[in-house]
Amino acid sequence: MLWKALGLVAVSGLLPLCGADAQDWTRREFPLAPPNATGNFVAPYFDGFYPNADGSYTLSFGFLNRNDSELIEIPLGANNFIEPTEYDGVQPTTFPVVGYSGFGGPRERGAFGVIVPADFEGDVWWTVRTNGYETRVPGRLESPGQLIKGAYELSTGPMAAGSMRPSIQFSESGPSVFGIEGIWHPDTLTTAVGEAVRVDFWTRDRGERELGFVNMTLWKHQGPVGGRIAFESLTAAPDGVRPVRVGRPHGPGPVEVGQSVLIPVDGPDAHRGRFTATFDQPGLYLVRIRIDNFSNDDSTPGNQCCWSNGYIAVRVTPEPLE
Repeated sequence: MLWKALGLVAVSGLLPLCGADAQDWTRREFPLAPPNATGNFVAPYFDGFYPNADGSYTLSFGFLNRNDSELIEIPLGANNFIEPTEYDGVQPTTFPVVGYSGFGGPRERGAFGVIVPADFEGDVWWTVRTNGYETRVPGRLESPGQLIKGAYELSTGPMAAGSMRPSIQFSESGPSVFGIEGIWHPDTLTTAVGEAVRVDFWTRDRGERELGFVNMTLWKHQGPVGGRIAFESLTAAPDGVRPVRVGRPHGPGPVEVGQSVLIPVDGPDAHRGRFTATFDQPGLYLVRIRIDNFSNDDSTPGNQCCWSNGYIAVRVTPEPLE
């Protein structure tokens, strides 16, 4: 079922497009053409759906930034919206350039999920306009045509080697959640420009195999255009794990957007993630934590497994609060 979804849903991310005057869209009319370094568009993608235990369904959405290096930010509103409007507002406004090995490629999958009821009919449309150039995609439970009605259904069971989505919770005794729709921090945190706000969470690997490490990556999901977040991990380095030679070393320190941090499974900081976020502009931000076990061979973005999301709303004021 997973391979059916990968084959059909990937094409659905780019539906008929409408160009804008005074722009050279020549290469943009061909979704598989090589990307440009800058000046290209963002395309929304529908990854597929997951059935939930209560009979509802989670529609998984991601995106493709068609540039090699340019970050694109599109605020919620006329250029970035979901219909029906009751599902609007959870989508990202910040679209970084990503790159994954294998089937992952330059697409960010499962950045958010939309939950629809068991009797839902029709489509959930996500529309994105980049400098007047429009792309849109439908999230749906049934594929068109008569042959493969369930082509968009993604597996919720263990992968080939037993991996499953890790869990995440915002208090040690609080609810534990796994999945694309994720868990939201119960409070809107408040800080001021230049002052760090701290976030603690707990996470555990899951699966039908020997359990192991999970990774934390941090993202600016929403926020003012141009507003930057400086992340710093406070997570302890796992015992007995050799430092990485390429990329970010294990343990505390600055973290770039999308850069992996290994969470320890033993010791006093076992299963605990901690980081700070410092903002350079005031406004309302939404930080996304992605918890994955991509260190396992059967868990990659291209396999549509195995990660879960956590979201934290942060209100940043111009001046410190008294």
